[in-house]
Amino acid sequence: MSLTADQLYALMPAIYRTLDANNGGPLNALFSVIAAQGAILEENIEQLYDDEFIETCAEWVIPYIGDLVGCTPIYEIDGVATGRRAEVANTIGYRRRKGTLLCLEQVAMDVSGMSAAAVESFKRLITTESMHRIRPCHEAWVNLRKSGALERMNTAFDTLNRTVDVRRIGPRVRAVTDPDPTALDINLHNGKFNIPNVAVYLWRWTPFQVTQAPAFQLDNLRYMFSPLGQNIPLFNTLLPRNSFSRLTGRMDVSQPISRREFERNISQFYGSGNSIVLFGDGVAIDSSYIYCLNLSDCPPDVWPSTPAGKIGIDPVLGRIQFAADYPVPDQLQVSYCYGFPAAIGGGPYDRSASLPSPLVVDPNFIAVVGTTVPTLEAGVVQWNALAPGSKGLIILPGYGSYDVDLTGAATIQMPAQSQLWIISAQVLPGGGNAFTYDDACITLRGNIEIQGLAASTGANDPPPGQLSLSGLWISGSLKIGGQASIVQVMDCTLVPGVALTRWGKPTMPGTPSIIASGSEVTLGLTRCITGPIGASVGGTTRICSSLVDSGSLCSVAYAATDFASEGADLHIEDSTVIGKVHVRLMEIASNTIFLAKLARNDAWSAALWCSRKQAGCIRFCFLPATAITPQTFRCLPSTDSTEEGLFMPKFVDLGYGNPSYGMLGGDTPMAIWTGADDGSQMGVYHFTQETQSVSNVQLRAPENVPFGMEAGVFLVPSRPVIKLPCFAYGYGYGNFADPCGDEEEDLRFMSIGAALI
Repeated sequence: MSLTADQLYALMPAIYRTLDANNGGPLNALFSVIAAQGAILEENIEQLYDDEFIETCAEWVIPYIGDLVGCTPIYEIDGVATGRRAEVANTIGYRRRKGTLLCLEQVAMDVSGMSAAAVESFKRLITTESMHRIRPCHEAWVNLRKSGALERMNTAFDTLNRTVDVRRIGPRVRAVTDPDPTALDINLHNGKFNIPNVAVYLWRWTPFQVTQAPAFQLDNLRYMFSPLGQNIPLFNTLLPRNSFSRLTGRMDVSQPISRREFERNISQFYGSGNSIVLFGDGVAIDSSYIYCLNLSDCPPDVWPSTPAGKIGIDPVLGRIQFAADYPVPDQLQVSYCYGFPAAIGGGPYDRSASLPSPLVVDPNFIAVVGTTVPTLEAGVVQWNALAPGSKGLIILPGYGSYDVDLTGAATIQMPAQSQLWIISAQVLPGGGNAFTYDDACITLRGNIEIQGLAASTGANDPPPGQLSLSGLWISGSLKIGGQASIVQVMDCTLVPGVALTRWGKPTMPGTPSIIASGSEVTLGLTRCITGPIGASVGGTTRICSSLVDSGSLCSVAYAATDFASEGADLHIEDSTVIGKVHVRLMEIASNTIFLAKLARNDAWSAALWCSRKQAGCIRFCFLPATAITPQTFRCLPSTDSTEEGLFMPKFVDLGYGNPSYGMLGGDTPMAIWTGADDGSQMGVYHFTQETQSVSNVQLRAPENVPFGMEAGVFLVPSRPVIKLPCFAYGYGYGNFADPCGDEEEDLRFMSIGAALI
């Protein structure tokens, strides 16, 4: 350790120190400079020693150490526990287990942050058996009596045997063009069931746990898990798992729970610490009363009866039914797990990082609904009575569901220079003003009106009032009027179509979710799901990592409040828009999918119509072929409108409420999958870095598969699941109306017996 400035100065003879003090201390100052430079030199020498170890080396040294051990670079994924440093440190550990499925699964999970399972395809091949090694369970045919095996068919846990598929499992050898119209699945895998093939499955769903939320009541005996009252599949929670502890099993991945597996092992999915729990008047209901049922309503609104003394649960539809003789509690609460592609649109995930910084400062008005104020309307009325310039915070605790009417006298008033946050949060034990902005999501059923109040005129007008919403599911509309105001909507869902039917269809498709008719309204949406937006010219709208869904490609997703003329200036990034867009000025559009088309005899000039073409920019986006836009950069399709179908994005599901909502499918073109400015996918899930995660697995898998074998990547899910809901068909022909007036797309007419195919 080098000496400090005082220690060096003390080594000088006393006479020189005395003379130096009489002259103002120039020598002392010189020793201070020498000591500082010596400390820098000492730190540099110590760092040279630290740089020899991956645990302590500087960031710039990591690639060099990785090169020494033969660890090739991969993409950095936000939120993955093992970053670049840990991945290099674990390389030796991986290679000690190289060639084993355990190693391949662990590597895939570490570099992607996704649940993974590796399957050796040759174990599922039908072969002529040797008498020296008889395999009695290796059946050469499908046993139709084993319904569980049939249910797992074509999944990672498939136990059925196949004849050989001579194709290699790796991606096809092909000439890559720019842009590349080849489907994603072709770039990930080819064949599957052959001797040298290893299939690596990656699960794309993210599980979210809801705790003691009120069940949606239909009548005295029937309930729904979803707070919006539609069918939802229930997912299982993930088991705790250490590295290299075991091969991936069914409970190590989160996916929809089937009726059969729930029936065969209810205790594995139901109970404290598991995926599903029912609470009657605050007390957990024992698993002995739970019974698995198929509660499909066929004929409509008629469910099968529940056995006496039991509570029927349908995990596929998310439905609950009490037996007629079971004492129904006054309040039924449910804990369950649902799946979604990412943390957007409100939910029990942590939202602290996205909330505005003024939350760290105590506001002068705090209201907790159900504690300090009885209702949300009462809290808003108290807020409206405050003086302009106030800061307010209204907390909606837990997972409550409320019927609200924030109109008329309860309209939210936003005077100039005022700030109000309406946020779902978890109130910590002990009371006070201690909140955590996670494990909470509130459902509001009703309309919300916001009125901006004029500021005093003058040379230095105060900033307009700002309202922030976070962690809400709103089944209704949001109307913004009056004078200048700022409305920030973060991590919220404004249900497309206002509300959902039992089968998850919008009750009023195309109905606007947000109407900004006020003058100079600044509207911001971050990680939101919403229906159509109407914004008057004079304001501005900024949309980031959100999905705007009009319900149809030819319906209006964004325009003025009349949904015919041009809307407010728009800034949109990393989003997906389903429906037509008409704006005055597109300030910038980046990494966004505009999925729209003109209806038959449409009055619009283009499905994406920017009135001002001399200003603004659109980059790395998918656009309708006939779009009227300002200058574009690396957008799809190019000027050739015939390419629109070639590069059209394909989705696993576009129905709100489904676990794969807005997720790109395996048949989507590679140009969309890698079309963003950073090489990731376009659209609302750009921030998940899913493209880089899958690429990391493709980079690492060849290094860790058994010798002479090859790996292919399979995404779960990759393609839409065909569902035939139970309808009461009559004789003759059933007509399915097409809002776009296009009879060439999808199935519009169904003849007798067609539903049986």
